[in-house]
Amino acid sequence: AVVSTQSGHYGRGPGRPRRGDRNMDRSGPGPRGETMGPGGPPAVLMVHGLDSTMNPSRLFNIFCMYGDVNKIKFLMTKKGIAMVEMKNSRGADNVLNHLNRAKVLGSQISISPSKHREVVVYNSAPGILEDGSENVQVFVNSRFLRYSTEKKAAKNRLVDPSKILHFFALPLEVDEDFVLKLLEDKGCPTPTSISMHKSEVCSAGLLEFDSTEEAMDTAAIANHMQGTHKGTRYLMKIAFTGKKSMPVENYEEAKPTAAVKAKDKKEDEVEINLSRNFND
Repeated sequence: AVVSTQSGHYGRGPGRPRRGDRNMDRSGPGPRGETMGPGGPPAVLMVHGLDSTMNPSRLFNIFCMYGDVNKIKFLMTKKGIAMVEMKNSRGADNVLNHLNRAKVLGSQISISPSKHREVVVYNSAPGILEDGSENVQVFVNSRFLRYSTEKKAAKNRLVDPSKILHFFALPLEVDEDFVLKLLEDKGCPTPTSISMHKSEVCSAGLLEFDSTEEAMDTAAIANHMQGTHKGTRYLMKIAFTGKKSMPVENYEEAKPTAAVKAKDKKEDEVEINLSRNFND
Protein backbone atom coordinates (compact mmCIF):
# COMPACT_ATOMS: atom_id res chain seq x y z
CA ALA A 1 0.00 0.00 0.00
CA VAL A 2 1.12 3.54 -0.72
CA VAL A 3 0.61 5.80 2.28
CA SER A 4 -0.17 9.38 1.35
CA THR A 5 1.73 12.16 3.08
CA GLN A 6 -0.95 14.67 2.07
CA SER A 7 -3.80 13.59 4.34
CA GLY A 8 -5.54 16.30 6.34
CA HIS A 9 -5.45 18.94 3.58
CA TYR A 10 -8.70 18.10 1.81
CA GLY A 11 -10.40 21.19 0.43
CA ARG A 12 -7.96 23.72 1.80
CA GLY A 13 -4.48 22.94 0.46
CA PRO A 14 -1.32 22.59 2.52
CA GLY A 15 -1.42 26.13 3.95
CA ARG A 16 -3.12 27.52 7.02
CA PRO A 17 -6.81 26.72 7.64
CA ARG A 18 -9.31 29.16 6.26
CA ARG A 19 -10.98 31.47 8.74
CA GLY A 20 -13.98 29.71 10.21
CA ASP A 21 -12.78 26.22 9.34
CA ARG A 22 -13.24 23.68 12.10
CA ASN A 23 -10.81 21.01 13.11
CA MET A 24 -11.06 18.14 10.58
CA ASP A 25 -11.54 15.55 13.32
CA ARG A 26 -14.11 17.39 15.39
CA SER A 27 -17.82 16.59 15.35
CA GLY A 28 -20.29 19.40 14.79
CA PRO A 29 -21.68 21.49 11.94
CA GLY A 30 -19.25 21.73 9.02
CA PRO A 31 -18.16 24.81 7.07
CA ARG A 32 -21.05 24.44 4.61
CA GLY A 33 -23.62 23.44 7.19
CA GLU A 34 -23.17 19.68 6.80
CA THR A 35 -23.14 17.51 9.91
CA MET A 36 -19.64 16.34 10.74
CA GLY A 37 -19.26 12.86 12.15
CA PRO A 38 -16.33 11.63 14.21
CA GLY A 39 -14.24 11.26 11.05
CA GLY A 40 -14.49 14.93 10.06
CA PRO A 41 -16.31 16.74 7.23
CA PRO A 42 -16.61 15.44 3.66
CA ALA A 43 -13.27 15.03 1.86
CA VAL A 44 -12.79 15.00 -1.92
CA LEU A 45 -10.33 12.78 -3.76
CA MET A 46 -9.10 13.05 -7.36
CA VAL A 47 -8.73 9.74 -9.16
CA HIS A 48 -6.62 9.61 -12.34
CA GLY A 49 -5.88 6.82 -14.82
CA LEU A 50 -9.34 5.26 -14.93
CA ASP A 51 -10.11 2.87 -17.78
CA SER A 52 -12.98 3.64 -20.18
CA THR A 53 -14.91 0.65 -18.76
CA MET A 54 -14.92 2.21 -15.29
CA ASN A 55 -18.02 4.11 -14.11
CA PRO A 56 -19.34 5.59 -10.84
CA SER A 57 -20.98 2.34 -9.69
CA ARG A 58 -17.85 0.27 -10.25
CA LEU A 59 -15.62 2.82 -8.54
CA PHE A 60 -18.04 2.91 -5.60
CA ASN A 61 -17.89 -0.89 -5.35
CA ILE A 62 -14.19 -0.64 -4.47
CA PHE A 63 -14.04 2.60 -2.50
CA CYS A 64 -17.00 1.65 -0.26
CA MET A 65 -14.84 -1.00 1.44
CA TYR A 66 -12.72 1.74 3.02
CA GLY A 67 -15.26 4.43 3.87
CA ASP A 68 -18.69 5.80 2.99
CA VAL A 69 -18.95 7.54 -0.38
CA ASN A 70 -21.21 10.58 -0.81
CA LYS A 71 -20.85 11.31 -4.54
CA ILE A 72 -18.79 10.32 -7.57
CA LYS A 73 -18.40 12.51 -10.64
CA PHE A 74 -16.48 11.53 -13.78
CA LEU A 75 -15.13 14.57 -15.64
CA MET A 76 -16.49 14.78 -19.18
CA THR A 77 -13.79 17.18 -20.42
CA LYS A 78 -10.88 15.07 -19.14
CA LYS A 79 -11.14 11.34 -19.76
CA GLY A 80 -10.00 8.92 -17.12
CA ILE A 81 -10.46 11.34 -14.19
CA ALA A 82 -13.09 11.28 -11.45
CA MET A 83 -13.85 13.24 -8.29
CA VAL A 84 -14.94 11.19 -5.29
CA GLU A 85 -16.51 12.84 -2.26
CA MET A 86 -16.00 10.67 0.82
CA LYS A 87 -18.21 11.15 3.87
CA ASN A 88 -15.21 12.15 5.96
CA SER A 89 -11.44 12.52 5.92
CA ARG A 90 -10.96 9.24 7.74
CA GLY A 91 -12.51 7.33 4.84
CA ALA A 92 -10.48 9.37 2.36
CA ASP A 93 -7.27 8.49 4.21
CA ASN A 94 -8.23 4.80 4.15
CA VAL A 95 -8.71 4.93 0.38
CA LEU A 96 -5.38 6.70 -0.12
CA ASN A 97 -3.52 4.24 2.09
CA HIS A 98 -4.94 1.09 0.49
CA LEU A 99 -5.92 1.87 -3.11
CA ASN A 100 -3.46 4.45 -4.44
CA ARG A 101 -1.48 2.95 -7.37
CA ALA A 102 -3.74 -0.10 -7.50
CA LYS A 103 -4.47 -1.74 -10.86
CA VAL A 104 -8.10 -2.20 -11.87
CA LEU A 105 -9.77 -2.89 -15.22
CA GLY A 106 -6.44 -2.74 -17.02
CA SER A 107 -5.22 0.60 -15.64
CA GLN A 108 -3.17 1.77 -12.68
CA ILE A 109 -5.06 4.46 -10.82
CA SER A 110 -3.53 7.41 -8.99
CA ILE A 111 -5.40 8.95 -6.05
CA SER A 112 -4.70 12.30 -4.38
CA PRO A 113 -6.50 14.80 -2.10
CA SER A 114 -8.44 17.51 -3.94
CA LYS A 115 -8.53 21.22 -3.21
CA HIS A 116 -12.31 21.07 -3.68
CA ARG A 117 -14.47 20.96 -0.58
CA GLU A 118 -17.31 19.01 -2.18
CA VAL A 119 -18.40 17.41 -5.44
CA VAL A 120 -20.98 19.74 -6.95
CA VAL A 121 -23.92 18.07 -8.67
CA TYR A 122 -25.80 20.37 -11.02
CA ASN A 123 -29.49 20.11 -11.91
CA SER A 124 -28.69 19.95 -15.62
CA ALA A 125 -28.70 16.66 -17.51
CA PRO A 126 -25.70 14.47 -16.57
CA GLY A 127 -23.05 13.47 -19.07
CA ILE A 128 -23.05 9.98 -20.56
CA LEU A 129 -19.94 7.80 -20.32
CA GLU A 130 -18.71 5.38 -23.00
CA ASP A 131 -20.54 2.43 -21.40
CA GLY A 132 -23.83 4.37 -21.45
CA SER A 133 -23.93 5.14 -17.71
CA GLU A 134 -24.30 8.64 -16.23
CA ASN A 135 -21.11 10.41 -15.18
CA VAL A 136 -22.51 11.47 -11.79
CA GLN A 137 -23.97 9.30 -9.04
CA VAL A 138 -25.04 10.17 -5.49
CA PHE A 139 -24.65 7.50 -2.77
CA VAL A 140 -25.55 9.48 0.36
CA ASN A 141 -28.61 7.34 1.08
CA SER A 142 -27.33 4.10 -0.44
CA ARG A 143 -28.08 0.92 1.50
CA PHE A 144 -24.64 -0.33 0.48
CA LEU A 145 -22.77 2.08 2.77
CA ARG A 146 -20.63 0.03 5.16
CA TYR A 147 -19.63 2.67 7.71
CA SER A 148 -22.93 4.48 8.31
CA THR A 149 -23.18 3.18 11.89
CA GLU A 150 -20.60 2.09 14.45
CA LYS A 151 -21.98 -1.45 14.32
CA LYS A 152 -21.56 -1.63 10.54
CA ALA A 153 -18.12 -0.02 10.63
CA ALA A 154 -16.87 -2.59 13.16
CA LYS A 155 -17.52 -5.40 10.67
CA ASN A 156 -15.05 -4.02 8.12
CA ARG A 157 -11.37 -4.95 7.90
CA LEU A 158 -9.01 -2.33 6.52
CA VAL A 159 -6.63 -4.45 4.43
CA ASP A 160 -4.79 -4.09 1.14
CA PRO A 161 -6.39 -5.75 -1.89
CA SER A 162 -5.15 -9.28 -2.55
CA LYS A 163 -6.03 -12.15 -4.87
CA ILE A 164 -8.47 -13.64 -2.31
CA LEU A 165 -12.00 -12.19 -2.12
CA HIS A 166 -14.67 -12.83 0.49
CA PHE A 167 -18.25 -12.99 -0.80
CA PHE A 168 -21.33 -13.12 1.42
CA ALA A 169 -25.08 -12.46 1.83
CA LEU A 170 -26.18 -15.01 -0.79
CA PRO A 171 -29.20 -17.35 -0.23
CA LEU A 172 -28.56 -20.62 1.59
CA GLU A 173 -29.58 -22.82 -1.34
CA VAL A 174 -26.95 -21.58 -3.82
CA ASP A 175 -23.78 -23.55 -4.54
CA GLU A 176 -20.35 -22.99 -6.09
CA ASP A 177 -21.64 -23.40 -9.65
CA PHE A 178 -24.23 -20.68 -9.07
CA VAL A 179 -21.56 -18.22 -7.90
CA LEU A 180 -19.23 -19.05 -10.80
CA LYS A 181 -22.08 -18.63 -13.30
CA LEU A 182 -22.89 -15.19 -11.81
CA LEU A 183 -19.29 -14.08 -12.32
CA GLU A 184 -19.12 -15.54 -15.82
CA ASP A 185 -22.34 -13.80 -16.90
CA LYS A 186 -20.92 -10.48 -15.64
CA GLY A 187 -17.70 -10.95 -17.60
CA CYS A 188 -15.51 -11.27 -14.50
CA PRO A 189 -12.14 -13.05 -14.49
CA THR A 190 -12.42 -16.77 -13.76
CA PRO A 191 -11.42 -17.76 -10.20
CA THR A 192 -8.83 -20.50 -9.81
CA SER A 193 -10.64 -21.92 -6.75
CA ILE A 194 -13.71 -21.39 -4.62
CA SER A 195 -14.76 -22.44 -1.13
CA MET A 196 -18.18 -21.99 0.47
CA HIS A 197 -19.59 -21.85 3.98
CA LYS A 198 -23.24 -21.81 4.99
CA SER A 199 -24.30 -20.07 8.17
CA GLU A 200 -27.82 -20.12 9.61
CA VAL A 201 -28.87 -17.20 7.44
CA CYS A 202 -26.78 -17.03 4.26
CA SER A 203 -24.10 -18.51 2.03
CA ALA A 204 -20.62 -17.06 2.04
CA GLY A 205 -17.20 -18.09 0.83
CA LEU A 206 -13.84 -17.25 -0.69
CA LEU A 207 -12.69 -16.78 -4.27
CA GLU A 208 -9.07 -17.09 -5.30
CA PHE A 209 -7.73 -15.52 -8.50
CA ASP A 210 -4.45 -15.64 -10.38
CA SER A 211 -3.64 -12.06 -9.39
CA THR A 212 -4.71 -9.16 -7.20
CA GLU A 213 -5.67 -7.24 -10.34
CA GLU A 214 -8.19 -9.95 -11.31
CA ALA A 215 -9.66 -9.81 -7.80
CA MET A 216 -9.90 -6.00 -8.07
CA ASP A 217 -11.69 -6.30 -11.42
CA THR A 218 -14.17 -8.78 -9.95
CA ALA A 219 -14.86 -6.53 -6.94
CA ALA A 220 -15.48 -3.54 -9.22
CA ILE A 221 -17.83 -5.47 -11.50
CA ALA A 222 -19.65 -7.90 -9.21
CA ASN A 223 -19.86 -6.27 -5.78
CA HIS A 224 -23.53 -5.59 -4.88
CA MET A 225 -24.76 -7.77 -7.75
CA GLN A 226 -28.50 -8.39 -7.38
CA GLY A 227 -30.97 -10.85 -8.86
CA THR A 228 -33.54 -13.56 -8.14
CA HIS A 229 -32.87 -17.26 -7.50
CA LYS A 230 -35.85 -19.63 -7.26
CA GLY A 231 -38.12 -16.78 -6.26
CA THR A 232 -35.72 -15.43 -3.64
CA ARG A 233 -34.04 -12.08 -4.18
CA TYR A 234 -30.31 -12.04 -3.55
CA LEU A 235 -27.52 -9.54 -3.19
CA MET A 236 -23.87 -10.60 -3.39
CA LYS A 237 -21.47 -8.48 -1.36
CA ILE A 238 -17.71 -8.65 -1.75
CA ALA A 239 -14.82 -7.63 0.48
CA PHE A 240 -11.05 -7.86 0.32
CA THR A 241 -9.50 -10.37 2.74
CA GLY A 242 -5.88 -9.23 2.65
CA LYS A 243 -4.91 -12.91 2.45
CA LYS A 244 -2.31 -14.11 -0.06
CA SER A 245 -3.38 -17.76 -0.11
CA MET A 246 -6.66 -19.61 0.28
CA PRO A 247 -7.32 -20.48 3.96
CA VAL A 248 -9.59 -23.53 4.22
CA GLU A 249 -9.52 -24.36 7.91
CA ASN A 250 -12.93 -22.76 8.48
CA TYR A 251 -14.43 -23.67 5.12
CA GLU A 252 -15.08 -26.73 3.06
CA GLU A 253 -12.02 -27.74 1.09
CA ALA A 254 -11.37 -25.24 -1.69
CA LYS A 255 -12.36 -26.65 -5.07
CA PRO A 256 -10.68 -25.81 -8.38
CA THR A 257 -13.05 -24.20 -10.86
CA ALA A 258 -14.16 -25.91 -14.08
CA ALA A 259 -11.78 -23.77 -16.14
CA VAL A 260 -8.83 -24.87 -14.01
CA LYS A 261 -9.94 -28.51 -14.20
CA ALA A 262 -10.14 -28.28 -18.01
CA LYS A 263 -6.68 -26.70 -18.15
CA ASP A 264 -5.24 -29.44 -15.92
CA LYS A 265 -6.93 -32.14 -18.02
CA LYS A 266 -5.47 -30.68 -21.21
CA GLU A 267 -2.01 -30.55 -19.65
CA ASP A 268 -2.38 -34.20 -18.53
CA GLU A 269 -3.39 -35.26 -22.07
CA VAL A 270 -0.40 -33.46 -23.54
CA GLU A 271 1.88 -35.16 -21.01
CA ILE A 272 0.41 -38.59 -21.86
CA ASN A 273 0.86 -37.99 -25.60
CA LEU A 274 4.43 -36.87 -25.10
CA SER A 275 5.07 -40.00 -23.04
CA ARG A 276 3.60 -42.20 -25.77
CA ASN A 277 5.72 -40.52 -28.45
CA PHE A 278 8.82 -40.95 -26.31
CA ASN A 279 8.10 -44.64 -25.74
CA ASP A 280 7.48 -45.19 -29.43
